[in-house]
Order: sequence, then C-alpha cells, then structure tokens
Amino acid sequence: MTPERWLDRYFEEGSRPSMQVLQRLLREGKLPGRKVGGAWYIDEHEWLANGDDLVLSVLRSS
Repeated sequence: MTPERWLDRYFEEGSRPSMQVLQRLLREGKLPGRKVGGAWYIDEHEWLANGDDLVLSVLRSS
C-alpha cells in the first residue's frame, strides 16, 4: 500500500505524521514495508498483525 493511501486510511488530517517521518520509520524498520525502485510501500497486513503470526496468516489469506 502506498504511504499516501495508508495515511488517508488510518490517520485524521491533523494527526498524520509527515512523509519524512514515515520514510524514516520505514528505513529504520519500525514500520513494515519495502522500497521498490524509488517508491516505498507499507505492508498493511504485517502492520495490522503487530507481530502475531496467526493474525498475519489470516490477513494474508483474505
């Protein structure tokens, strides 16, 4: 999922982290995602599972 879409889905307008903060979290591995070419993508399922392998497997199967 693109960072812009993720921000729109999970944050209200006044509470969104900046794109710079978001990219730093991705680079540091504090937010699950990966860089493809020059664009970052957030792994929404892994983020929602919060480290729970069972939840992650259910989310990925849907």
